[in-house]
This record gives sequence, C-alpha cells and structure tokens, in this order.
Amino acid sequence: MSPQLRSAAFALAALFIAGSASAQTPSADELVAKNLAARGGEAKLKSLNSMKLTGSVSAQGMDIPLTVLTKRPNKMKQEMTMQGQKVVQAFDGENVWGVNPMMGSTTPRVIEGPTADALKTRSIFDGPLVGYKDRGDTLEVVGPADVEGVKTWKLKLTRKDGQFMHIFLDAETGLDKQWTATMDQNGMTMEIETLITDYQPIDGVMVARSMRSMMGGQQVAAVKFATVEFNVPVEDSEFSMPK
Repeated sequence: MSPQLRSAAFALAALFIAGSASAQTPSADELVAKNLAARGGEAKLKSLNSMKLTGSVSAQGMDIPLTVLTKRPNKMKQEMTMQGQKVVQAFDGENVWGVNPMMGSTTPRVIEGPTADALKTRSIFDGPLVGYKDRGDTLEVVGPADVEGVKTWKLKLTRKDGQFMHIFLDAETGLDKQWTATMDQNGMTMEIETLITDYQPIDGVMVARSMRSMMGGQQVAAVKFATVEFNVPVEDSEFSMPK
C-alpha cells in the first residue's frame, strides 16, 4: 500500500472511530431529557409546588427522626430530633440558617461555606439538572462509569460560582444513581458520595426512598423516607430564620 493510501486509510479509520464514539455517547441535554422523563415528565413535575418527606437518619449507631420540607423554586427545611431537641437546617431562597442545640446553641444562626453550598443545591426543587442553563450553570458528559455494578453516565455540573459536583445517571433508567461533591473544610478536602436507591412511584413521580452518604469508602449516614407527600400547604415563612 502506498504511503498516500495508507494515510487515507488511517484517516478514514479515525473518522469511523470518532463517529462511533459520538453516536454511543449521549449529549448532556439528551441525558437531562431522559432523566426528566424517567422521573415523571416535565408537566408532572411542574404541577408540584411542595413536598414533605418523613423518615429517619441512621448515623453513629443512632436512628434519628427526620422531616424534610421543600417548596418551589428553592426553599428547604430539614429537622432532626435528637435527645428530645430539634436540629434544624434551612434555606429560605437567599440565606442558609440553622439551629443545633447539640453544639450548645439554641439560637438560630446564618450558615455559610461548604455546608451552605450543599444545602442550596439540594434545595433546587426540580433537582440540579433541570434548568441548569437558566441558572448560568454548565453541564458536560465526562463518560461512562460503574456505580456498584450499574452502568452510568457521569456528568459534571459546574455552577456559575465555579463550584462543581458530579452526577451519575443510570444508563438504563436515566434516574440519578449517585451524587459526588468535594468539600473544603478546616483545611481538608473531603469527597462525599451520595448513593441514591429504592425508587418508588408516588402519584406518578419516581422518588428515591433511600440515600447513603459515603466518605473514604465508609458509610457515614443512611437516610430512609417512610412517607412522601406532594403539594402540602406551606407558607414561605416556614423557611425563614426566626428573629
């Protein structure tokens, strides 16, 4: 084969491989659309304005009662009852605040830093993938990945402030399988993995009933939701920090 024909053959092979890879790897927006459809569809999700979840957190050998209340577009309040006292974290749409008597304080205070950033992300009512462009975020497909034996597509979501997280979508169902975020706290960088399982249909919407938080390959907490209610009456003031 002449050098010219050999070069042409290599060029055609490279184009074929690139074309095959492109055809096999869905775009970020295709994956978002599949995720949205798997969860119940845009129309169904947009018909929901609030959600209340009740369950428990298992951590450090304790089972702690948990209630999570969310409201469109980005309000959240979670309460845990420990030793008869309520530990609260909330986002009112502008500020993250909390009360933690277990740390010796019953006075509500504003929370900043990595903890606040994580709560803001969880407070997005439709999830971090829906409407990411409108928020000024960017989304890219990193590639295929294995999560506990399940084939997933790994996405990198970068917020407009530069913070980022990885979202792993089940390649077959399109549902969230894992979230991974890196937090810098007290001079240390920690990677927190949230494994999302036990999806069940609730009023036409697929809801994850179990989540496990992992650090360094070790489980640090597990959440199980016993009840899920949509469109519960809730005032905006429920999320505001007490004076």
